[in-house]
Amino acid sequence: MAFLGILVAAISGAVIWYWRFKMVREAGNEIIDSVERMRGAYKRGKLRKQAEAAPLASIADPVIAAVAFFFCLGNEKPMYLDAAKDVVRNRMKGIIRPGDMEEVLVFGEWASRSVTSPEDPIRRFRDLWLKALDMQERQQLIGIAEDVAAVGGERTKEQEYALQMLRRTLMN
Repeated sequence: MAFLGILVAAISGAVIWYWRFKMVREAGNEIIDSVERMRGAYKRGKLRKQAEAAPLASIADPVIAAVAFFFCLGNEKPMYLDAAKDVVRNRMKGIIRPGDMEEVLVFGEWASRSVTSPEDPIRRFRDLWLKALDMQERQQLIGIAEDVAAVGGERTKEQEYALQMLRRTLMN
């Protein structure tokens, strides 16, 4: 009879330890799953940022880059976007060929829609502008940007900060 009691105790112990190991394995699997979900979320966020910057990444012409930046500034005051578009069209007349004007404006407006902050194009196009533009052209770019920001009255905080960043970037 004692042998039967020892056998039942051993089997019960084995079952309890099996159950405990099974629970530890399930907990480990849950931890691994949550780590994989966090890693996936990180990768999706990284991919989303790349996709947001993709329209700007395709721009290699300093004039088109400037137009996209002007629209980013104009987007800070959505009510006056059409007036800002007119300012850009008038100020860029001597710079962009008349036949290409509409295409450049449409592309610049499209590229600016995915930009969350007007400082993003400044960071992205800084090197392009510094290499391609002389000092007079840089001052002209800043002047047009100031005119676009002045549309509709007083500048917003974001516009003011972007203009300061543009001046520091291009004039230093």
